[in-house]
Amino acid sequence: MPRLQSDFINGLLAGGLRYHQKQDTPMTLNPFRPFWTHLRPYRNRILTGLLLLSIGQLASSAIPLALREAVDLVKEGLDGAGEGVELLAGSVGEQVVFWVLLIVGLALAQMGLEMGMRWCLNSVSRLVEYDIRRDYFNALLRLSLSYFHRTPTGDLISRATNDMNAVRMFLGFGVRMLFGAVLGLSLSMLVMCWIDWKLAILAVVPMPVMALVMNRLAGRVHHGFRSVQEQFSRISARVQENLSGIRVVKAFAQGRAEMDAFDELSRDYLVKNRSLIRIQSLLFPLTFLISGASLAIILWIGGAHVIAGRLTLGDFVAFNAYLTKLIFPMITLGWMIDRYQRGLASMKRIEEILATTPEIQDSARTRAVRALGGEVEFRNLTFSYNGVPVLKNIDLHIPGGSSLALVGRVGSGKTTLARLIPRLIQAPRGAVLIDGIPVEEIPLSTLRACIGFVPQDTFLFSDSLRENICLGSDGATDTDVRWAGEVAGLSDDLAGFPDGIETVIGERGVTLSGGQKQRTALARAVIRRPEILILDDALASVDTQTEEGILKRLRDAMNFRTTILIAHRISTVQSADQIVVLDEGSIAERGTHDALISHGGIYAAMHRRQQLTRELDEI
Repeated sequence: MPRLQSDFINGLLAGGLRYHQKQDTPMTLNPFRPFWTHLRPYRNRILTGLLLLSIGQLASSAIPLALREAVDLVKEGLDGAGEGVELLAGSVGEQVVFWVLLIVGLALAQMGLEMGMRWCLNSVSRLVEYDIRRDYFNALLRLSLSYFHRTPTGDLISRATNDMNAVRMFLGFGVRMLFGAVLGLSLSMLVMCWIDWKLAILAVVPMPVMALVMNRLAGRVHHGFRSVQEQFSRISARVQENLSGIRVVKAFAQGRAEMDAFDELSRDYLVKNRSLIRIQSLLFPLTFLISGASLAIILWIGGAHVIAGRLTLGDFVAFNAYLTKLIFPMITLGWMIDRYQRGLASMKRIEEILATTPEIQDSARTRAVRALGGEVEFRNLTFSYNGVPVLKNIDLHIPGGSSLALVGRVGSGKTTLARLIPRLIQAPRGAVLIDGIPVEEIPLSTLRACIGFVPQDTFLFSDSLRENICLGSDGATDTDVRWAGEVAGLSDDLAGFPDGIETVIGERGVTLSGGQKQRTALARAVIRRPEILILDDALASVDTQTEEGILKRLRDAMNFRTTILIAHRISTVQSADQIVVLDEGSIAERGTHDALISHGGIYAAMHRRQQLTRELDEI
């Protein structure tokens, strides 16, 4: 009978997997299998909690038996009491007191054991939550840039918060209540069968009906909650986009339009939640109905047995106490099914991220490289986005310690070429080399530690200027920070900040100008004294005079180090050792500034246009 009870509950919890399960996923009646990877490290703590729970259930199950003895003694006293004789006199009274004290002792023992059990099992849910949250964040940091290009930020945040909470709720309460229900049902049924097995069978007659209905409702709960979570992800993504782009929303007076779009998403979320609530509203009333039916059957038939003398009053009281212990797990069963399906749906959404293999990672061919010299080479490089060629047959050699400038029209492939060097995007095998070693064979940690990269769109953290400059340079001293600020042309601006270098610059550096953001990002790159420095249009927001001073200091700072400049202004690149002009993904021209001007091609035309623009500005 206990095994049947366990299978009954597990079967109910596993119901609904059928609806949302893939063909290649085996059906299982073990409700903890999706969570076991994260529960395994705490199995000793879980076993301790379950042991305390088992002993507590035994103590709890002994209370109705003690109650039975006390009731039968009282009944015996009532039957044997004559006029003027005290009901609980003599040995009968002493025995009743004994059983009463035993009941109190068992209740106190159960309380202590329950406290220990809750501490063990509830702490596991928090520890598992910590582990999953840490693993989730680590998984996000390992994923390639392309993953974030196709996945909304709001969806990732929703999984880290809403879904994480649903998993914790099941592991914190569901596990405890599930095992408590299994033990309570098993022990109650054992004693009920011992008291009157026929009456016990009648008590569980409604259970198959509950199993059938619950099995159908569980699948709908699972699907409904997943739908709700996905809609919540869409809402989170919309909010995140609006907050990030609040300046654009205000500048284009799109507040009303964005509010209408958000209102539509919220209405869909409301509709999905109401649909889920309708399903959930059947669970609890159904368990109350079936539990009430069991109680009515026992009161009717069991009362008749007492009247007929086939069952003592103590047995009947104990039987009803065990039935009450049986009813409570049945009542909470609806809650457990709901929490399990919510936790399962959320765990699947989290596992989708944890199971995603990063497109760019160290491979089995990775060499034990600890330092790089800075020589960069592209060998017959052809690169495509979704089948559309962006770079074609690029052959380019950049000697260590030299400077290379990349110029060309918008969309000619300059940024893509730069991103291939630190493997922010993955080049074909053997197409990009540093010091003669293919970049895919260099450990990512070594590769990126030796490269300072300043992208087009500067990102700064909501922290102090010092922390933003020292990002990735934990050992940087005050002298290093001052030196990097001077090289980037940031020193003169510090006097205007309230707290100097310690000024907190707000989210994404909102309190800084565009030029100050770029110079902060430049300081962050040069403080590492990288072997290779890549500036992707990193001086576009500063004026030409400031740019000239920065470039002069950069040449001194990056002496004997490789520098790659991407720019649209000829003034930025004219001093580079080598200038490459990209056009529609191919190298159209290469040479020094003077040689390219003499050649009279694309570079010379760009130079003439910019000279004419500068002369017109002066006029």
